[in-house]
Amino acid sequence: MITETATVVAVRGDRVTVSASVKTACGSCQAAEDCGTSAVAKAFSPKQQTFELVSPIPLKPGDKVTLGIPEAHLLSASWMMYVVPLLVLIGSAVLFAEFSSLHELIVFALSAGLTWLTFQWVSSRLQRQRNGRYEPVIVNKISHVDVEVQS
Repeated sequence: MITETATVVAVRGDRVTVSASVKTACGSCQAAEDCGTSAVAKAFSPKQQTFELVSPIPLKPGDKVTLGIPEAHLLSASWMMYVVPLLVLIGSAVLFAEFSSLHELIVFALSAGLTWLTFQWVSSRLQRQRNGRYEPVIVNKISHVDVEVQS
């Protein structure tokens, strides 16, 4: 299971909102100061990611929790988002090129359109399953940190 530490920011019944700091591999790299990829990662990656989850344990704002998602679920989602559209792109380009007399630009446009439709279908399928298989779960409570309540 892949785990990450998060902080509870809100509680509504059995639903909790947690916030986790986004970490990149660039943070521990010695060449991060001189690397263009590191600069892009710093500019475009969000600093905090929030999730609303069902909590199996009672929590309060300020609690530190461990979130987890099984590796198999992450790999399955990655396969569907990256490999399936890529296979559709390659397969449709080969099929259109070999079994039709269409111009190469039309073959490219048709393949790109079919790939985009496949990506949209996979994306909507994963969104429908978001509150189930591909959602992180709260593994355990680590500690409580007192937070000031603003009035």
